[in-house]
Amino acid sequence: MEPAKQTDLAHHVYRLKWWAQAWYLTMGIFTGGIGSIPVLAGLVGRDWIPFRDWSVIGLSVGFLLLGYPYFGLALRSRVVLEGTRISVRGAFREKSAEMREIEGYRVTMGKNSTYWRFVLRDGRGTLAIMRTFCVDDTFQAMLARLKNLDDDQALLDSHL
Repeated sequence: MEPAKQTDLAHHVYRLKWWAQAWYLTMGIFTGGIGSIPVLAGLVGRDWIPFRDWSVIGLSVGFLLLGYPYFGLALRSRVVLEGTRISVRGAFREKSAEMREIEGYRVTMGKNSTYWRFVLRDGRGTLAIMRTFCVDDTFQAMLARLKNLDDDQALLDSHL
C-alpha cells in the first residue's frame, strides 16, 4: 500500500480545547446546581424555599435540563477523521459524511463560536465544526485538500 493511502486510513479523534471543555462543564455545573437547590432543600426537609410551589419545581426542572446540553458538549463533543469519513458528534447528535460528498468549506461566525462549515454536494446540507476543537496537522491537511468556498465568494464579489 502506498504511504499516502496509509495516512488517509488513519483514525484521528479531536476533542474540544481544554478551556472550552472547562467552560462548558462550569456552565453545566452552574445551571444544574441552581436547579438542584430546590430539589435538595425539599429532600432535606428545609422550608426556606417554598418547595411545594409548582413554579419553583418548574424552574428547578428547567435549570436541570438547561445544564444537560453543557455537560453533553463538554463530555461528548468530538470530531473523528477515519479513512475518508469525517464524523462530528455534539451534545445530542452525530453527523458524518464521506470526503467525496463534501463540496468545500466556509468559515462562518455563529452566536457563540466560529465554525468550519463543510458544504455537502447536491444541497444535502452542511456539517459544522466549532473551531474550538484541538486539531492537528492531519486535520489541516484535510482542510487544504478541500475547496475553500470563501475564496470563491471573495473572487465573485471582486468581479461585481
